[in-house]
Amino acid sequence: MKIGDVKHIKIAKKYALALFQSASELNISDKVYQDLLFVFETINTNSELSSALYNPVVIFEDKKDIINKLFSVHVDVKSLDFILLLIENGRLNVLSEVINQYLSILNKNRNILTPEIISAVELNEEQKSRIINRLEMKLSKKVIPEYTVNPDIIGGLIVEFDDKTIDCSINTKFETMKKQLTKGNNYGNN
Repeated sequence: MKIGDVKHIKIAKKYALALFQSASELNISDKVYQDLLFVFETINTNSELSSALYNPVVIFEDKKDIINKLFSVHVDVKSLDFILLLIENGRLNVLSEVINQYLSILNKNRNILTPEIISAVELNEEQKSRIINRLEMKLSKKVIPEYTVNPDIIGGLIVEFDDKTIDCSINTKFETMKKQLTKGNNYGNN
């Protein structure tokens, strides 16, 4: 991860936390999340709009007019004010990460875990269900996973969540066995 990315993540976390706290007080945290997604997708699927809003030459008042005309009818005032705050502070470029951080906070608040489950082959529905049930029992959280296939792990699973990794892959087990067999064993010299 680049230093600039770390900086953006830290900034985004602060914005997301402040927005979540404010939205929670008004009991609109879900609505704000949907609004952020809507605004982000709208901006990033329209090249003219994106160019205008990300252009530092375009003054804030003009950007504010654009945002108000496009979104005031479709999003909550809290969401609209937040987008305008990002634009005014020159931070619209962190909106994507703010959305990620906001969802993370929202899920934590709901006791939802969104792990990435990596397998060597595509999992069938029964396998997915068993994995979800085991994780929910072990972690006492609702689990909504994302699945990835990586043939390099040979077999087994890797589960990643909250900066943690549960690695039950055959590849890792092979590497561990290899290290144990070669550790301190220089042709019989221990």
